[in-house]
Amino acid sequence: MKQGSVKERVCRNCKRIVSGDACDLCGSTNLAPTYQGLLIVLKPELSEIAALLNIKKEGYYAVKVK
Repeated sequence: MKQGSVKERVCRNCKRIVSGDACDLCGSTNLAPTYQGLLIVLKPELSEIAALLNIKKEGYYAVKVK
């Protein structure tokens, strides 16, 4: 996903970057329009950073939610 696209938002619960009205990972509708930093997780089972952040599914995540 390209940062700044029209429908892009960040889930305040799990920090996943989504394009709809609800998070496809946790189901939350508590979404923020802005964020800082981008973390792309390709293989969460092999990533130490994903383990530290408790990320279990590949995808795009925000580092900081505003």
